[in-house]
Amino acid sequence: MGPRDQPTRFGVPVNYETGEPLTDRQMHHLEAIKVAADVLYAAMHEAEGSGPPGEHQDHVFQSRRMAIAATHVETALMFARKAALEAK
Repeated sequence: MGPRDQPTRFGVPVNYETGEPLTDRQMHHLEAIKVAADVLYAAMHEAEGSGPPGEHQDHVFQSRRMAIAATHVETALMFARKAALEAK
């Protein structure tokens, strides 16, 4: 490392695929996706009559159809996050 090189920054969120730091726009979109997912999961739990998970636990649904819906939501969230990271 030379004197003209950029100093290494710590604690900066990065794109896990490219290693590039996230832009403010990307972080805003990822946060919006997270908030929307939390609202959707809460509505799903309320519709089914189940309780939300505790801290650091996965969403568990009792009915087969709601479990399938949750799987589709997880897939949609994965693709939405990837799309948000592709936008500059």
